[in-house]
Amino acid sequence: MLGKLKKVFRMSPGEIFFRIGEQIRIRREKANARRELSEVSRPEFNFFEKGHADWFEMYRSSGVLKLWEDKAFCRRLSAPLDEEKKERFLKDYRREVEESLTRADKLLEHKFSFLGVSFTLPDPIPWQSDPLSLTPYPQGFYRDIDIFTNKNAGDIKHVWEVNRLQFLIELAKAAWLSGEEKYSEKLEEWLLDWIDKNPYKQGVAWASALEVGVRVTALVWTLEFYRATEKPKPYVVAAMLKLIYLSGSYLYENLSIYFSPYNHLIGEAAGLFLAGYLFPGFRDARKWEKRAWQVLTDQIEKQFHPDGASVEQASFYHHFTLGFYLQAVAVKKLNGQNVPAHMTDRMEKALEFAMYIHKPDGDMPHLGDIDDARSIYFGDPTHWNFDAWRAMGAVWFKRSDMKFGLPWLPEEAFWLLPEGDIREYRALREATPQNTGVWLKESGYAIFRNHYNEDGHYIHMDCGPIAHGVYYDDTPSAAHGHADELALELACFGESHLVDPGFSNYRGDFSWHSYFRSTAAHNTIEINNSSQARQGGILVWSRAPRYKQLAFMNGKRLKVFCGEHYGYHRQPGTPVHRRYMAFIDDSFWLVWDHIYPGEGTGQTITIADHYHFNSGLKVETGREGRIESSGEKSRLIIALADGFEEPFDISLKEGDDGPDGGWISPTYRAVRPAPLVCVKREIRPPYNLLKVMLPEEKDSGREARVEKAGTGFDIRMGDAFYRVRLSAEPGFRVTVEGEDQTFELNSASGEELIRETRTAAPVTETE
Repeated sequence: MLGKLKKVFRMSPGEIFFRIGEQIRIRREKANARRELSEVSRPEFNFFEKGHADWFEMYRSSGVLKLWEDKAFCRRLSAPLDEEKKERFLKDYRREVEESLTRADKLLEHKFSFLGVSFTLPDPIPWQSDPLSLTPYPQGFYRDIDIFTNKNAGDIKHVWEVNRLQFLIELAKAAWLSGEEKYSEKLEEWLLDWIDKNPYKQGVAWASALEVGVRVTALVWTLEFYRATEKPKPYVVAAMLKLIYLSGSYLYENLSIYFSPYNHLIGEAAGLFLAGYLFPGFRDARKWEKRAWQVLTDQIEKQFHPDGASVEQASFYHHFTLGFYLQAVAVKKLNGQNVPAHMTDRMEKALEFAMYIHKPDGDMPHLGDIDDARSIYFGDPTHWNFDAWRAMGAVWFKRSDMKFGLPWLPEEAFWLLPEGDIREYRALREATPQNTGVWLKESGYAIFRNHYNEDGHYIHMDCGPIAHGVYYDDTPSAAHGHADELALELACFGESHLVDPGFSNYRGDFSWHSYFRSTAAHNTIEINNSSQARQGGILVWSRAPRYKQLAFMNGKRLKVFCGEHYGYHRQPGTPVHRRYMAFIDDSFWLVWDHIYPGEGTGQTITIADHYHFNSGLKVETGREGRIESSGEKSRLIIALADGFEEPFDISLKEGDDGPDGGWISPTYRAVRPAPLVCVKREIRPPYNLLKVMLPEEKDSGREARVEKAGTGFDIRMGDAFYRVRLSAEPGFRVTVEGEDQTFELNSASGEELIRETRTAAPVTETE
């Protein structure tokens, strides 16, 4: 209760008045719910712009398809789906055609697969039941359904995913591509049954505005493909038009301005924009379009940091939100209208973020919460390949580097872009991105690699906010970011070794939900079995850790990022964790953890250094402080030293009981066994843990060796030799001596943190 009161006191007067007004409107809406439902259910319900009685007559007759001949009624969603477009797709995208028809055939058998589950639904589909247990959700007015509980029938995400109706796009596309009526017939059956079983504002399908926004996007694309089939039924087209109108009316009343002003708000605004912009012939369409576009333009710089990353600090939601923007802007551009420069500028930065942070194998780091639903839905929804987003950025912004590795236009972009843009994409040259050392200051990510090819080395470290809107005190706030300050991910020779384990679930076993969001579930140091921030209920954070980015160097031979956080100030002795991440000669990595007392003298604490390895790797450990992981192409050797004579307490788990038993969750609810190494030590700050991470390519003949030498290591990488030493005087220093160069990292306060001497190649950037 105290936390809730603090949250109220943080509200602006505008938010307080908005929420009061919303409660008054909700009471009025509930009182009029039956009358409203009766009105919109009447055959005489006219939702077209006044002065166009002919539109309503066409809507009620077999002439409904003629509405698209009147440009005052509608705008274009895509390039014409004519025979030329079809033949090009059938010829150029044969694999995608085959996969699409396979998925559509499974749908005909009522087989679904998403959000980590696969299931077969009965006929007719129980739309308002959990698709796994078939237990029904509460019925009635949408405002009366509690969606914020773990006591509902199963995971509400699953029943919502069914009710988003995105799979109707698959059926409509299959019907158009194949000319087979079986796909159209199933689409017609399901659509009309859904409308009958989910009356306006009744039931769980209407209980979240985001779900309605996503459903609108699905409906406009379903309608686009369905109209292009040989025999679209007028009454089905009319039913879709009415459902799109009612959804727009709902969204206009229910935008999550303060309730969830991130991906929820953008998904809702995008749906409202499509409903209003594409169908100016609808009653109220102009005010919908104006309101939605105002939200989208006003919010773009609030949704993405100046460095391009989502303020939600979750890589999936970065692309979820960006997908809504891409669709809205694509429609604007297709219809010959301008988009504000500040909007396109921030979108370009958001696409840059995707280009910089993707790993050599093409996968995205699974930062923050995961939800494999899609804002742009034309293919398999359960993957982490966002190439189509980058491809659209390449042609819109004339960015050859965004086209890198994408010689062929991905399917999603094929449907969203007009023919002129597709031709430009094909003509655009492909260029390798040049920046191999990137510091994204606002979001807190530093990314180093030797090159962008699929066999490259990659490492990133996080030193930034948990997420926008999380407070430093006990005020609770929901957010998708995780307690992962100073966490690393690492790939060598294109193979991911150290990974972010991802995220398990929103609804279900809370211990799995909370573990995957905790510090222990990331490649960083945990102190006294405590997370860097305090978790409350589902998604809830408080006491966000403060942090500081201390140094960044992007040299030709030395790349270093250094940061520290203060998430353990509530622990005895207020310990501070500082971490250096160094990439040396594009060959190996050095990680130095320096833990020092924030004030006074250090007190005895227990540290746990976590290493989450990708599934499928073989991992071995030694008590002397050595960890080795082996994959198909590469081996990673991790050697640890801290000056203690006693051996490290090292444990290895893989697929053991409980969420901390060695698991990763590459997609929502889909967990896999994966090696987890934990290195523990009872220490008294100041304390230093030095780690060398050496990559070795299998069958290359180039051996990597590391041997302990006092308080450091001797390293052999092929013909190159390095001496790494940790010294305590003056201050704590790590010195790396190569054959013609010395690198020095310095922990002493007030001194230069990074230094190079006897430099053979000039440093290009130092901050």
